[in-house]
Amino acid sequence: MTAMVAMLTTAGLLVGCNETQSAASAPQQEVRPVRVATVALESHLDSVRYPAVIRPRVEADVGFRVGGKVTARLVEVGSRVEPGMPLARLDPTDLQLQIRASQAQLASAQADAANARSDFQRYASLRQGEWTTRQEYDRRKTTLDKADSKVREVEAQLRVLNNSAQYATLLAEEAGVVTATLIEPGQVVAQGQTALRIARQGAMEAVANIPEQQVASLSGQTLSVELWSDPGRSIPGTLRELSPSADADTRTFQAKITLSDPPPTVQLGMTATVTAAAGHGSSVVRLPLGALTQHEQAPAVWVLSAPDNRLELRSVMVTAYVGDLALIGGGLKDGERVVTAGVHKLDAGQKVRVWTEPAR
Repeated sequence: MTAMVAMLTTAGLLVGCNETQSAASAPQQEVRPVRVATVALESHLDSVRYPAVIRPRVEADVGFRVGGKVTARLVEVGSRVEPGMPLARLDPTDLQLQIRASQAQLASAQADAANARSDFQRYASLRQGEWTTRQEYDRRKTTLDKADSKVREVEAQLRVLNNSAQYATLLAEEAGVVTATLIEPGQVVAQGQTALRIARQGAMEAVANIPEQQVASLSGQTLSVELWSDPGRSIPGTLRELSPSADADTRTFQAKITLSDPPPTVQLGMTATVTAAAGHGSSVVRLPLGALTQHEQAPAVWVLSAPDNRLELRSVMVTAYVGDLALIGGGLKDGERVVTAGVHKLDAGQKVRVWTEPAR
């Protein structure tokens, strides 16, 4: 009997030791680090994006006002020009020869006019003494008038030729930037032929092609321009011109949006995106797509409840998907915290901690 009691006592002690060891070795629930985003409600905007190119508001094709052989082109594409700056030159030899020929014609005309004036003065004296006829007097007067007219004609021709000699040097009329060169030294150009294309310094525009189904609403939308070289920076824009007819090939309408206070980084020819947005009364939350999971076949997100950072699975309403973002139209409040990564490895009521990037 005593032996049996001892055995039972030993067995009880062994069971108690095993329970103590099991309780000591039971792992505590893991506190998982998570990335979170704070909910920020913003006005819902229906936006449409169009590819665009930055162009100057005024771009002029300039050329020589006379024809001739190009001897020098003094600017390159991208050169900045100022008023009065020489851009290109023609060979002035022919023009100078024409000026000398006109000067000789002027001297001859002036000599003829002087001779006709002397004859007229003599016949005027004879006419006073009735020594000549009225007919001969009138003929001498006509000859003098023709000689004076010839002098004025040749003088005008000489002024034109002098101007033409000045036109042999193409000068910039306003400040701007050369965007194209269409002549080279040695080339023979005609009068008025385009030699250079110059963008006038000043306002710049984003030029986009708008589909016909969206043309009617464009004037009432808020426009902004974003450069591909500077993503995330939005430049306000104003619709200045909308083509009244569609392009024959693309069936789109060209729109010119003037940039309001563009930064100095904006350069001509840059690629950009024009965003046309129309506002609505509702508010949305922008969250990464990685924040979405499912609950009962509906979109849901994990929300951290204060103050113990336990997880709550909450159904939400997705309004739209824009790139790598989801627009949440209902189910969240301003200031709440939402898990944005690893949402498929979490459980309701689980305690988590907010992950912070280590300092570098």
